Amino acid sequence: MGALLAAAPPPSAVGQTQDQTRSADNPCFHARPAPACSAFFLTNAGAYIGNGGRASVDWGFMANTSRRNAFGASWFVSLDEDELSTGPVARYRRWFDNDRSLDLAVGTPVYTSENLKPGSILASVKYNPVHWFGVALRPEMVRRTVYECVDASCTAQTTRTASSGRVFFGVEFGWTPGLVLSIGGGLALGLAFLAYAGSD
Repeated sequence: MGALLAAAPPPSAVGQTQDQTRSADNPCFHARPAPACSAFFLTNAGAYIGNGGRASVDWGFMANTSRRNAFGASWFVSLDEDELSTGPVARYRRWFDNDRSLDLAVGTPVYTSENLKPGSILASVKYNPVHWFGVALRPEMVRRTVYECVDASCTAQTTRTASSGRVFFGVEFGWTPGLVLSIGGGLALGLAFLAYAGSD
């Protein structure tokens, strides 16, 4: 009997193991690889330069399928100097350790406000030195409406769809900083829209 009691783990250790298992099974707000997290939320907000400036918000969910790999999806809203676009994104993350990772993502807009057309391919390659900050390169193949003059005086025009490439470079914040920037940017955009609508 004494030997059995000696071999049994103390109650505190049992409770600690149960808590660790429970936390690992729950989605995490602080992104970490398995087994610390089975899945995690994305609350990314970023700023980019390239063909003008751009701000973006990207929220989603990813599941860790192993210690090194995670797959998921998100939804982005992007605003630059002359267009607003939004759409789904397919995502992959390669974990290097508990903080550092590489993100690969491919998305396409389903709504655009200007000449950017659905069917454009928007990609992203992002290195995260820490779980809440990353440096990103965004190569894109965009489809746009192009206007062409029919005559020399350009009194009449025709339209066609043309594809072209472009690249943006920037930074993204996740976790709590990304959440705060996303909400703040959304409020600012909403106020700007209301002010613009009220001026008509």
